[in-house]
Amino acid sequence: MTELIDVAGLPLAVKTIGSITNGPTVVMLHEGLGSITQWRDLPDRIHSTTGLPVVAYDRSGYGRSPAGARRYTATFMYEEAQLTLPALLDSLKIDQPVLVGHSDGGTIALIAAACGSVTPVAVATIAAHIFVEQAGLDGVNAATTRRNQIVEGMSRHHNDAAATFDRWSRIWRDPDFASFDMSDILTDISCPLLVLQGDRDEYATVEMVYGVTRRVPHAIGRFLPDCGHITHRDQPDLVVDELTRFFNDALNSKNRD
Repeated sequence: MTELIDVAGLPLAVKTIGSITNGPTVVMLHEGLGSITQWRDLPDRIHSTTGLPVVAYDRSGYGRSPAGARRYTATFMYEEAQLTLPALLDSLKIDQPVLVGHSDGGTIALIAAACGSVTPVAVATIAAHIFVEQAGLDGVNAATTRRNQIVEGMSRHHNDAAATFDRWSRIWRDPDFASFDMSDILTDISCPLLVLQGDRDEYATVEMVYGVTRRVPHAIGRFLPDCGHITHRDQPDLVVDELTRFFNDALNSKNRD
């Protein structure tokens, strides 16, 4: 079931699968052009394989959440990680979040864990960006040349697909955003961490994985075979297997402690 809830003055669309209790809850943060529905059946499958409640939400101006700012500032991911995400968890009374983030959502999850704005039980990222690299800009530029085609496909999932696309493409190509780099704070992540990326990711090099595992010794890095940026479309079974195994190991370890 998806409903609009007030989060720090913002109406956000939220889908909850299962019943939120005092235990761990998976919280899913979508990509830069994503939404609840673009996760496909991944939230349901995670709930089925782990037994954990799962929450997915549309960030402001995405999916069925009413439009937010027409343009992002260079600090937009920090704002989401340090302000909106903690407020969402507080509104839903989630005190043991297990974060799953894809692309921009993965970066937001990493920032939240590193800055201490939330205290996750575990974090799993898929195709997260830790800094702006040329491969990512090339991917954004290539997508921008296909703007109309992509917007048409997005229109099934977003209230205003054109505005959502333009806000994303502008910030990634904005010179003020070129210096974005959160890699230095990765060393502050202490919770279990899984870093997934497709071996054919059109928006990233391998440094987006190795840059994390070098700085976070306990992090697990995995490259998914025959897989592009949208892993849960290209290799859904493999993604479910990786996430399920990681969550079970992380939670069993926490229970032993």
